[in-house]
Amino acid sequence: MNKPNFTVVIPLYNKASHILRTLSSITWQKYPAIEIIVVDDGSTDNSALLVEKSGISSLRLIKQKNQGVSAARNRGIAEARYEYIAFLDADDEWLPLYLDEIAGLINKFPEASFYGTSYQIVEAGNKYVDAKIYKPTDNPKGILLDDYFDIASRGDLPFTMSSISIKRCLFTIIGGFPEGEPIGEDQDLFCRAALATRMAYSINIHSLYHKDAKNQASKENVPEVECAFSVRVTASAIKNEVNNKARTNMLRYSAAHLCHIAKLNIISNRFTQARKLLADPRCKLKPKHLLSLYILSWIKQMQKWSTTYIN
Repeated sequence: MNKPNFTVVIPLYNKASHILRTLSSITWQKYPAIEIIVVDDGSTDNSALLVEKSGISSLRLIKQKNQGVSAARNRGIAEARYEYIAFLDADDEWLPLYLDEIAGLINKFPEASFYGTSYQIVEAGNKYVDAKIYKPTDNPKGILLDDYFDIASRGDLPFTMSSISIKRCLFTIIGGFPEGEPIGEDQDLFCRAALATRMAYSINIHSLYHKDAKNQASKENVPEVECAFSVRVTASAIKNEVNNKARTNMLRYSAAHLCHIAKLNIISNRFTQARKLLADPRCKLKPKHLLSLYILSWIKQMQKWSTTYIN
């Protein structure tokens, strides 16, 4: 049995409230990580100091000026010494069998270069919620995903950055994370990987995604226009680089993204921008989403009207 060696890459920016919990989840693994690289991306709190004092012998702390999460991850990959790169965000955590599950996927599916597991969401108030993932099978022993775009367009993403590991050579093929894009860099990687390699996947939950964490980019950067990764996916589909079924699923995936950011804009009372997003012809591929968002927009506008004119 192959025993893969893992380097864990953690981008760090002002996560003093969470980083020790994250590091502890690595040291608790049944299957050990050989190397941990934390890239401090110009933190202004005491995050880096906490890492330095953690006492973990396999850990290397690299400091750089603030350049964004993609640059931090790319730096970690460049510094990694081992074949398999496991990612973990500084406010998330692994359950104790995560690396053991990934090692099993690596051995079971040698044709794959990308490996992921399901996850659970931790919301405010320490509330644990299962992600709404469309699962093509209930097989607990692992599968190869036939079509990432189909699965990702039907619900929550099947994995997060903190529940994936990648063979290092894949980065040579597809390149690293896109720098200069404040959000969506994770989905950009998922999309390029899906088009370049087989994806091995476990439906078992081995990672916790903390939406209750402070300083989350997804909360601070609500986009008003389509993210770059979705633009690129749409361009690839239109260029007919894939078969008809795959092309439709890629466009449906981008439609799901448009609906998602339209919802975020509706919640933020940016109704004009939401309407522009929903007017995109691709959104017709998600008719139920489209209808529910128009209803949500109407409700929110009525609430705003009543607050403004009645009170």
